[in-house]
Amino acid sequence: MANEGLSDAQKEQIKLRATFLNGIGIGIILIGVFTPVTRLVYGDMQSGVSRSGLLGWPIGCFLLGIVLHLTASWVLKGLSR
Repeated sequence: MANEGLSDAQKEQIKLRATFLNGIGIGIILIGVFTPVTRLVYGDMQSGVSRSGLLGWPIGCFLLGIVLHLTASWVLKGLSR
C-alpha cells in the first residue's frame, strides 16, 4: 500500500494544509471578484475607479485563487507517498 509510510497524523496534516490553501483561495475569489461586481451592480462604486483596475483586480484575484486551489491539489498528492 502506498500510504504505509505516513502516520495518520501526517495524513491529517497534509489534508489540513490543503484545506487551508483551498479556503484562502476561495476567500480571495470572493473578496476580489464578487465584491467589485456587487458594488458595481448596486451603484456603490466610486466614479474615480479606473476601468483597468475594475477588470485587473478581479482577474488577478481569480487567477490567484485558482493557483492556490491547484497548489492544494498538489499538496494532497503527498498522501500517495
